[in-house]
Amino acid sequence: MTSWISGLVVSGEIQCSGCGRVVRHPERYAYLSEDNKPPQRLCEKCSRTQGLLKKRRDEKGREMETFL
Repeated sequence: MTSWISGLVVSGEIQCSGCGRVVRHPERYAYLSEDNKPPQRLCEKCSRTQGLLKKRRDEKGREMETFL
């Protein structure tokens, strides 16, 4: 089974597969692809809920969010 996740920036409009919200440019979203399943596009809120978007600290101690 092959699955992967990408963190992308909306270039127009998409609909979140989790909550159904319309996500517009310049918001970020997660694109999930798994074998034998349709791809999912999740807004930042749904990504956080599923544990795909995490807070991290960079080398200078600044907090930022990154997709796994």
